This record gives sequence, C-alpha cells and structure tokens, in this order.
Amino acid sequence: MNRAKALTWTELRVGVVTLVSLVVLAITIVYVGSGGGSPWARKYELKALMSDINGLKPGAPVRVGGLEVGTVKKVAFDKKGGMVEVTMKLDRHVQPRVTTKSEANLGSLGLLGEKAVDITASTEGAPIEDGGYITAASEDPFKGLLTETSESTSHLNRILARMDAGEGTLGKALRDEELYNRMVDVGVRLQAVMSKLENPSGPLGRLVNDSEMSRQLASSVKGIESIVSRVEQGKGPLGALSKDEKLVADLKSLTANLNEVAAKLQHGEGSMGKLLTDDALYRRLDSVSNRLDNLVSRVESGEGSAGRLIRDPAFYNNMNGAAEDLRKLIADIRRDPQKYLRVKVSLF
Repeated sequence: MNRAKALTWTELRVGVVTLVSLVVLAITIVYVGSGGGSPWARKYELKALMSDINGLKPGAPVRVGGLEVGTVKKVAFDKKGGMVEVTMKLDRHVQPRVTTKSEANLGSLGLLGEKAVDITASTEGAPIEDGGYITAASEDPFKGLLTETSESTSHLNRILARMDAGEGTLGKALRDEELYNRMVDVGVRLQAVMSKLENPSGPLGRLVNDSEMSRQLASSVKGIESIVSRVEQGKGPLGALSKDEKLVADLKSLTANLNEVAAKLQHGEGSMGKLLTDDALYRRLDSVSNRLDNLVSRVESGEGSAGRLIRDPAFYNNMNGAAEDLRKLIADIRRDPQKYLRVKVSLF
C-alpha cells in the first residue's frame, strides 16, 4: 500500500513538472510571437505608407524611441496607389508618444540586415488614433547608404584596375622599373643623409650630436636676444631709431621730401625731370653725344690737328721742337733782357 502511494506521488511530481514546462513553453511562444512588448498588454493598430520597404516582413519588430513595443502585422500594396501599406500592432501605453509629429523609418537589427520599423517618439502633436496613418520617410536611408557603398566600391575597383594597368603615379610606381629605381636611389640618398646625421665628425652630425655646438648656438641665440632687448630698451643706434620720436619724424620728413622729388622728376619738373621726360632734350643730348663720338673717332683716325698730334710722329716732333725752342728763347730773355729789348729815347 505504501509502495503504491509512493509511485502515485512520483507520477504526480512528473506531471507537475511537465505541466509547468508546457506553460513556460507556451509563454515563451506567445512572447516571441508578440515580437516585443508585453504579450498581455492591450494593443492598437497603426499604419504607414512607404514607397519601398526594402525587404520588410510581417513579424518584424517595431521600436518607438529605440524601445521595442510592437510588431509588423501585415505588408501589402496600397489599393489607391503604388505605395506599400505597412500595418503594425503596438502596445497601447505608447500611443501618447506616437503623434502626428512622429515619423516612421526603416531600421536594421544588426549586421545581418534584418529590417525593423523605427518610430520617433514625440510629445508634440495629437496622438494617432487606432487604425490611423503615421508619416513615413520617403526613402530608406540604408538603401541609399548601400547604393553609395556600391558606387564607392565600383570606383575603388576602377582605381585598382588603373593601378594594376600601370596608369597614374601609383600605377607607375608599381609597374615602371625606372621609377622604382629612382625611388630606390632616393632611399639610398636619404640613408646616406641619415648616416651623415648620425656621424658626429660631419657638420650635420656635429649640429645634431655635438653638445658644444649646441651650446654655441644657444649662446648665439642669447646674443640675438640681448641685441633685441637693447633695441627694445632704446640703447644703441637701432634702439634710438626705434625710441627717438624726433629721429623717426626726421626720417619720415626726409622720406616725404624724397617722394616729392621723385614725383617732380616723374612730372618732368626741373633739369633732371626734363632729362627724364623731355624727348627733345634727350634728342639734343643724344646728338651732342653722337657729335662728340664722331669727333673722337676723327681724332683717333688722325684727322685734323689734334688727330695729327696723336697719330703723326713728325707733327708731334715739330710741335715738341717748337715748344723746346720757345722755352729756350724765354730762358735767354730772362738771363739777358737787354739783348733783345733795346729802348732809345730821344727828346730833341
């Protein structure tokens, strides 16, 4: 008798466990079938007209402000036009947040590309009634993104094809042996420059590695800073020039006078101005210059007295002899003037 009671209790426990499992399974199925929100929450219907649903299927989740609150119940063509009517079931408690200011967009569930409906939550506008229509986006942003990605991929493929064919700089770098050799040569030269920088015996290496040269450069910089400081304090000629207002005014006045003189020259005033602007004066000076050039040419060619004096040795010697005789005569007159100057005075 006790054994029979034990068997009955064991069977009862198995039955209870089985019943609980079935209830849990049923709740899970109901929850999964509801596609979001509470399976026992009150629902209301919402519709949207879209030009392209891009693979949206019944059972897809509906999210309001990112929170899953319903599912897509039906997807079919609109009877009035070429739009697609999407019928959704949403939890009743989100109805105040789905208003005439809200908008429905196609969303994605992840990398797999499964579609969902995203509704923007809004507290403005009037809540949409049961069975009403919500404004939907005219285009699917993901479809445009995929199209742009496809176009970018095609463009990248064209670029890679041109590079592979040896077109452009990168293509030549991949295909052109001469360009490759030049790049190798540039690399070798850069390596040589780096070696010189690393070598402390060279000037560049000393500049990089020699601490004494660094100190000298630092000392030079300090000297320049000292000079700049003296100038800023008004010491020395440059400092006086930067601080002495009278000197600056005098320089400005001198500059103004120079500008005035330059302006007068440009306007042809004065002799220098006429020389710069008067064509008649220029032609006269050019004529005088030509005549002087002709005269010098004639003298150099031996024409005239001056030319003979330069070119004819006999004429030069005669002139030189006459001058010598004249000097001797003057000297003799100075020694004995009575020999040449005899004055006889007679009164009667």
